[in-house]
Amino acid sequence: MSVSPDILKGTIIKSRVRLARNLKGYPFRVKDPLLARDIIKNVNRAIVKCGTFNLFYTANLSNTKLEAMKEKHLISSNLIENQFGAALISQDESLSIMVNEEDVIREQCFMKGLRLFEAYKMLDKIDDEIIKNLDVAFDEKLGFLTACPTNVGTGLRASVMLFLPALTESGKIGSLENQLSSLGLTIRGLYGEGSDAEGCVYQISNEITLGSSEYDILSVVEDSVERICALERDECERLYAKNHIQTMDKARKAFGILTNAVVLSYSEFLRNIAKVKLGAMLGLIDIEDIEKLDDLIVSVRPFVLCEQFGKDLSPLDRDLVRAEVVSKQLLKLKG
Repeated sequence: MSVSPDILKGTIIKSRVRLARNLKGYPFRVKDPLLARDIIKNVNRAIVKCGTFNLFYTANLSNTKLEAMKEKHLISSNLIENQFGAALISQDESLSIMVNEEDVIREQCFMKGLRLFEAYKMLDKIDDEIIKNLDVAFDEKLGFLTACPTNVGTGLRASVMLFLPALTESGKIGSLENQLSSLGLTIRGLYGEGSDAEGCVYQISNEITLGSSEYDILSVVEDSVERICALERDECERLYAKNHIQTMDKARKAFGILTNAVVLSYSEFLRNIAKVKLGAMLGLIDIEDIEKLDDLIVSVRPFVLCEQFGKDLSPLDRDLVRAEVVSKQLLKLKG
């Protein structure tokens, strides 16, 4: 068995572009409730021409709703901790604007696949409206001023989420981290800094924005992602092509666990879905729509499950529901 080039379509999960902005004359962290509300209203007005956004005040949301939004990367832990924060989220959840987070404004755009330039183009339109309608903190020499020094300059953070089972199994993630660091990039877990690479999922992003143009940052990240995908394909060839019986066995056993479990924790799900996805990518399990596996990984996260069912679920109830949902979806995908 040789590894098909098509395997790369499963390696790249999604792209995210984020812009950090602050307002001239205002503190980066707004703690005054009246001032915070005023800023939120002004940001909402500033983007009125950019489409329909739902406005969520953190103080008005349940912990379950907040955590579900965090699990979908729509908001951050920093925003949850700020009782005067808010988020403006597009109908399809591809755009998210956090207000009164670490910076006064953090704009985000998400797209499936390697589409950093498309995501930036979409976000840039919103950013233009914000800059046109609000007095954004900007220095002629330094660029956009931000709470964290690493964001000063363009304020742009470009990241791509990757599925890297072969590089993980071979133990080459450490050396990859060193190589990326020399390029001003970093590799982190599923939820960014300090998080684990659950299910062999990593985020590749730029570390510094000062001294580089938006185009340069996007190009470096995109080129690096393409090289990492090539490395992952080579490792797949080395690890799995000559051991396809064992790889098929692991993948199908994992599929059996996921389609027959009565109680399924999220960590057990991630361990097994990674094997199933790898099997599908290698053509060892008959699942063509690999993107649906990525969607499933999001939809059965603990608080996203609660959100879908419209109520808080105990840990045991979540595990019972997850087992049922996962079994039905996988059997449907395998068809």
